[in-house]
Amino acid sequence: MLYYLSVFIHILSAIFWIGGMLFTAAVLVPASRHQLLANKKGQLFTLIGKKFSRISWVLFIVLVLTGITNLLARGYDLSDLATSTFWKGNFGHVLFIKLHLFGAVLVLSSIHDFYAGPRAAELMDSNPKDIKTQIFRKISRWIGRLNLIIGLGILYYAIRLLRG
Repeated sequence: MLYYLSVFIHILSAIFWIGGMLFTAAVLVPASRHQLLANKKGQLFTLIGKKFSRISWVLFIVLVLTGITNLLARGYDLSDLATSTFWKGNFGHVLFIKLHLFGAVLVLSSIHDFYAGPRAAELMDSNPKDIKTQIFRKISRWIGRLNLIIGLGILYYAIRLLRG
């Protein structure tokens, strides 16, 4: 029962995280181009970005904890992770890729959430036409896109872990 609950929470957390990124790309960013928000884009992205960032970092912790719980419940031991035999097998190889993608997400999210995103949002309202603003917006945008693509890659490898 613990295994199913852990998998449920793991999947729900991943859905919330990836769904939030999809919502941002498909709804929030296009809506922010509306004239109504002409001088408030930075404030909008600051408000929403801070809230989604906090939730995302909590979800990352939940994903790590439930991921460990899922491994243990499937009969693996943490000491298995220290053996080359584990990582050479199909399950270990796929998990290796998934974990490295997740590590990349953590690095990119840190850069986006704590530096590039806030800086872009701050500059959007104060100096919207400045080249520095455009650079930070572009960096922030591309990190967000890359995180979404990597997140979908993680989802793919999660499916491979369960379905072979």
